[in-house]
Amino acid sequence: MRRVLDFLTIKQANRSQSLMIFGVISILYFINFQVNDIFTPNESFYAEAVREMFESGNFLDINYNYEPRYNKPPLTYWAIALSSSIFGINEFGIRLPIILMALGSVWLVYLLGKQLYGERAGIYSMMIMASSAQFIFVKQYASPEVPLTFLFTLTMYLFIKGYKQQEFKFIFWSYVALGLAVLTKGFPYIIVITGIIGLFVLIETNFKIFEIWKKIRFLKLHIGVPIILLIGLSWVIYMYLKEGDSFWLVYKRETFDRALSKANRGPQPFYYLTVIAWSIVPYSLAFYYAFIRNLKDWSRIREMSFAFSWLLTMLIIFTVSKGKLPTYMIQAHPALILILVPMLLRFNPKSRLLKGLWSFSLFFPAALLIGVTSYAVFELNLALGLYTVPLALLTLLVAGLKNKTPNLKVYIPFWSMMGFLIVFSAFLPKMEEFRPYDTIGNIIQQDERIIKETPIFLDGWLIHNIPFYANRKAIRDVEIKAINDTKEQTLALVREENQAMLTGFETLWSGYIYDFSSESQFFKFALALNDATKGDLSKFHKFYLVFRP
Repeated sequence: MRRVLDFLTIKQANRSQSLMIFGVISILYFINFQVNDIFTPNESFYAEAVREMFESGNFLDINYNYEPRYNKPPLTYWAIALSSSIFGINEFGIRLPIILMALGSVWLVYLLGKQLYGERAGIYSMMIMASSAQFIFVKQYASPEVPLTFLFTLTMYLFIKGYKQQEFKFIFWSYVALGLAVLTKGFPYIIVITGIIGLFVLIETNFKIFEIWKKIRFLKLHIGVPIILLIGLSWVIYMYLKEGDSFWLVYKRETFDRALSKANRGPQPFYYLTVIAWSIVPYSLAFYYAFIRNLKDWSRIREMSFAFSWLLTMLIIFTVSKGKLPTYMIQAHPALILILVPMLLRFNPKSRLLKGLWSFSLFFPAALLIGVTSYAVFELNLALGLYTVPLALLTLLVAGLKNKTPNLKVYIPFWSMMGFLIVFSAFLPKMEEFRPYDTIGNIIQQDERIIKETPIFLDGWLIHNIPFYANRKAIRDVEIKAINDTKEQTLALVREENQAMLTGFETLWSGYIYDFSSESQFFKFALALNDATKGDLSKFHKFYLVFRP
């Protein structure tokens, strides 16, 4: 029992403890990651595009719903395709590379913390990254956010390791990693990472021209720039040569125009500061405390110049950019963590007020999470055995307070979020009661009368994962008259109020589907699902899958 308690309270700071913590994180991350049907809309784009790659045998041209999709570079698609070639084109194969890169990101943040501040700092960094709320909610979502985070963090780790140890081989591989990051999300990340490293070098050298020049020479940009461009822009060049302006206009819209076009909601200078307020919960309040305190002391900024350069550059670039999304800040999580961790290691204020504020910034989110976890078990009608999770967390908290465990402020928020993750993962299978997409797909696939070339007509907006599960093109917003008038074999998914207007159709399935085009607003979606399980179907609509030979 003592050994278990020592592990939970991070009494030791060594490689063995690091591996054990990482092992627990890995197990919890994998729980039920594959049980949900592909989510709409973003996950559907990647799942269906990969399915069509295998169908056509063409892994260079990206298509969704049998139409070109030029929005993003191909690395995420290729990672999913590689996994799917081994494990099948299914939810497991599609999400596996994403969750592996999420775990890779967690380990890289551990290595960064260890490189800069020592082993215990590495463990703390790993725990904070793994328990950050925003990262947990995207850890298995098949989209570019996690692959980009992994490659972005890999670039930064290899750079700082090579820079600190003065070994160019690490700098070389950081160029390769940056090229792959560009192949994941686009060339703007060349600007972002160049800005981070440039500001870091300026601060590190105290703005001395001769020292700056020495550092630039060590980086051997004449080697690095061609590597980055060769890897990162290879697909862009290929697609432009093949498709010309039809490709370039879409790619330009997704990069230049998204950054520079007029914003719909004004400049929003504090947008990403508010994102930070929830993105690294349960450590957000502690980060703000550490950040404000560090701003008062230039020597601390110099000491943490790498993390400050990382965060400041991203805040400036993405705040100035007109297009804003909360997910753009995920790649800044390691920087937030590397600013917070030194304070967790050594801050011990003598003032009762400061000590109280510091404790509140860490204990309040943890206590809130324990309460939310308990409420979730009750509200979501989960297994009674899950009440042991918040009970165990409370026991750990009381034991830590009683024994005055030195790491209590660090490990209680972490284990509180891990407890929430257990309960959240237990809820994932229940969501499928009102997510019938694989059922619809299976019915279509098993009916031998339905030929592959028959598209599926949709009465309303595009349900983005229908092409993936139906294995065919979906045509949206088709009027009932047009469905009736179709001479060929006809397959359609129609709303209940329009089903009676069809003539000569056989009903293959009927059921409820979420009546909103996106499931990405996850909490809104989860609340609607929970209401549906209690009989409130106001956020859902009844659909009929109909067929006419």
